[in-house]
Amino acid sequence: MAETERARIRVFLNDPAGRGDRLVDFDPPQATEKSPWGFRVEAKAPEPRAYEPDTSEFLYWQLSAALERGKRLWSQRLPGTGTWIPGPVLPAVPVAGKDLNAYYDRTALRFFRDVDAKTNTIIQAGESPDIVTHEQGHAVLDSLRPDLWDAPHFEVAAFHEAFGDLSAIFVALAEPSLAGDVLEETKGVLSRSNLVSRLAEEIGAAVRDRYGSDAAPRGALRDAVNSFEYVDPKSLPDSAPSRSLSAEPHSFCRVMTGACWDALVEIFRTTAGEDRADALRRAAEETARFVVAASETAPSGADFFGRVARRFVREARAAGESDLSATLAERFFQRRLLASPQVPADLFPDEEPGIMAPPEGEPPSPALLRAAERRLGPDRPGEILTLGMSVAPTSRPRVLHGRRKRDLFLYGPEYGPANGAAVEISDSFALGFDEMGFLTASRVHRAEDTDEEDARAFVRFLVRRDQIAAESERPPESERLAFERKTHAVVREDDGVRRLRRVWIAGRCEP
Repeated sequence: MAETERARIRVFLNDPAGRGDRLVDFDPPQATEKSPWGFRVEAKAPEPRAYEPDTSEFLYWQLSAALERGKRLWSQRLPGTGTWIPGPVLPAVPVAGKDLNAYYDRTALRFFRDVDAKTNTIIQAGESPDIVTHEQGHAVLDSLRPDLWDAPHFEVAAFHEAFGDLSAIFVALAEPSLAGDVLEETKGVLSRSNLVSRLAEEIGAAVRDRYGSDAAPRGALRDAVNSFEYVDPKSLPDSAPSRSLSAEPHSFCRVMTGACWDALVEIFRTTAGEDRADALRRAAEETARFVVAASETAPSGADFFGRVARRFVREARAAGESDLSATLAERFFQRRLLASPQVPADLFPDEEPGIMAPPEGEPPSPALLRAAERRLGPDRPGEILTLGMSVAPTSRPRVLHGRRKRDLFLYGPEYGPANGAAVEISDSFALGFDEMGFLTASRVHRAEDTDEEDARAFVRFLVRRDQIAAESERPPESERLAFERKTHAVVREDDGVRRLRRVWIAGRCEP
């Protein structure tokens, strides 16, 4: 075997400032562009060997190794998908500029470099596996649920951040050494804060040093071990100290992240095996399975956190874990994500003779589309834009999910650049079929007045925070808007309608 084939790199498995972390030997990633979930680091690959942190060579291999670990997780969790919104290969830019930030913009992952104002330490966002796999998580969720990208709802935006944080946690706990470190630090009591629940420690310290002690909790950017309970985000301030909740997505996401950590704790308690580190790894895999299944199917809208929580419980119940599902429902209820720990069935009997599921891999028939339209009810004239269906890979028995989206127009000076523009809101449906392929059950969720008011309030929130760029003829470049902290832009589209579109999604809480 040639020397270069035996060469290994040295990387962090956890955030560089994570307590208990250490550099470890790692095989250099190979064939990273191969599907599923292929990626490409946009820099020339240095010779694989051990490099010192804060060098371009170390950054390349550290970033590549973290993305490879995420690729491995998502290839196991979602083997039937694996194509990004940008295409089969997701680019990752190691140094996109100077900032304490990282983001995903539907074209690439972009990581930044800056200096801690107090310690003069170099901060490379791409050196933190927490940050890298968080951003990768945004891209995974965007692939699974592209309709959530532009959804004008507080809880959808916050869930995108929660999914990123949970992605980082699941990737970390897939490493036996980190799972063991967590158990050692917590003495087996996972409700205690630990080196995996604490996310992005290094950049969190830099944010505190630059913007003040209220900008991030001590010891992390966010911590999945928290006691935040759900309240309607419209009732919260636009921003708040890190010890409190605000409507800002990175702040509000902690309710969902904390609830899913609670679920992980309960699943770990029921996971057998003398090797408790392996049990924790398997519990994280099970939690990830439920999170993904809920993410795939929860209807977009104002009550998105509650819809995800209900789907989570139903997935556990469908897996035959009735006692566990009851415990999970109680924990979500304690977080006030559920109105009651009694979660009803997902689908309701609804048989229509002769309506068949489409063959595997084929589009729905006109008869099936008409059946979906009948259940959705009459549309508002001229407002149906699309009616599509998809099969959730985790669904058993077979369930088709779809949505009908329409424009909600915004009028008034309080909408700033979005005055007169539209946002898209959705009606959703699910159709269940028996083993013979006949329609036997259905569920419909129509966007109601509460969803429309939530959308209007969300846009007013963006205006107050000056996050909407002026109108353009095409989606603007993310680089300029990221430095201006404008996450959305008004775009005049091919049909002549001005719509509010998300441009990029940030990796940290803006002070």
